Parts: sequence; structure tokens; C-alpha cells
Amino acid sequence: MPIPYRIHKISRPTRGSPGVTNPAACTLHGILKFDSTESPHLVYNEYVALRLAQATRIPVADGVLTVAGDGLAYASLEVALTGMVLPDALPGQLDKISVQYPSESAALLAFDIWIGNRDRGRNLKASVVTPHLPVFRAFDHSHVLLCTEASPEDSIRRLYGKELILTAHPFFGRIQKAYLDRWVKRIREISIEVIQDCCVFGKPFRAVPVSIQESLYSALIKRAASLETIIQSNMNRIIP
Repeated sequence: MPIPYRIHKISRPTRGSPGVTNPAACTLHGILKFDSTESPHLVYNEYVALRLAQATRIPVADGVLTVAGDGLAYASLEVALTGMVLPDALPGQLDKISVQYPSESAALLAFDIWIGNRDRGRNLKASVVTPHLPVFRAFDHSHVLLCTEASPEDSIRRLYGKELILTAHPFFGRIQKAYLDRWVKRIREISIEVIQDCCVFGKPFRAVPVSIQESLYSALIKRAASLETIIQSNMNRIIP
């Protein structure tokens, strides 16, 4: 589904500007995120998670790299509905969200298991009051991939394994296995070249050296191949 993002300001087109489309400069609302002591590889995690989601069509909010302060930062674009602010998903809405968006809910759960996201919580925008304007987008991937554990090396080792990693998820017990199987198959069939393109940049990415980027890509290939086994071993928690 096409998703709108909030416009902050539109500037008037420059008089006499070339082209028949009359383009105008604008600014969009976004949430700017930086590396920090708590999450030292946040920008890399956010950007790689976005690229992996886009490659597999997982419904996450779009974002862009930008430069701020000491280097690269990540700006997550703010999802919007026409004429209203869309709050984060509330616990009492999760049943309705999973019914209204069964495929998207299963896609997000499969993706979070793949990238080791233990911090999904309410990091989700979903409209349940405007059925004619469907919106479902997840956001915030700071504690995934290289930050599933205290160090990138330990995080990668855990992704290599066949643990569920997730201790909780908003869609545990709320998704249908047929939808989950469909998304697991899509992740499992993604080519190794695409995963490599998503993770490896051929040079250091802030504090992430190429060796760690390559190790992560190898771990994600292994975890994608093991995803069905991981889910089957934890079915009593995922779909009790």
C-alpha cells in the first residue's frame, strides 16, 4: 500500500523555473537518530534494516541517511494520515490491527525474528479508524542486528544460531500461520547478493568496519535459511 509522510513546509515554486511539473521545494517531518553510548551502531542498524525490509517488501517506514553533528545520521520519515496525527499503536488495538492487517502483521513478526528485534513494543503505526486509507508501517530498528547483544561480535554469534532471540512481540498469538509461512518463504528466498548489498558497503560505516559488515551478512544468510526451523521450535510462543 502507498503510504503518505507528513509535509512540514512547502515553498512556492521559483517563478520561471524550467519544466512543466511546477516543482516546489518542501520539507518533511522526520525523527533524526544518532549513534549513542547506549546504541553505538544505531545509524548502521536503522539503514541496513530499512534496506532489508525494502528488499523483501516488509512494511516499515521509509528513512534516509543525512549528515549531522559528527557524521552520518538517520532520519525516519513520519507516517501521516490526511488531516490527522497517527499515534503509535496502543496495546488495546493490537487484536484489531492483526485482524485488519493479517499479512502485514505476519510480515513484521517474520522480519523481527530474522533481524533479532527484541524491542518492537509499540514501534508501529497502523490506522484502524480509516479502512478506506489503510496504513501499517513499523519503525525504530536501533536494537537489532549489531545491537541484539552488548557487542557486535556477540550479536552476530547469536544471529548465527537458531534461538528465537525475541522474548515478546506485539503479534505473538495474533497471527495466522499461513501468512507467516508466506513471509518466511519470501525471506528465505532472498538472494545472497541482495543481502550482501544491504549490509556491506565496501568501506567503514561510522564505527562499523567492513569485516563486521561481512560477518553480519553471512549471519543473516544463515538465519534466513534457519527461519522456518526457529519458528517451528517456538510455535507454542508464536502461535499458541
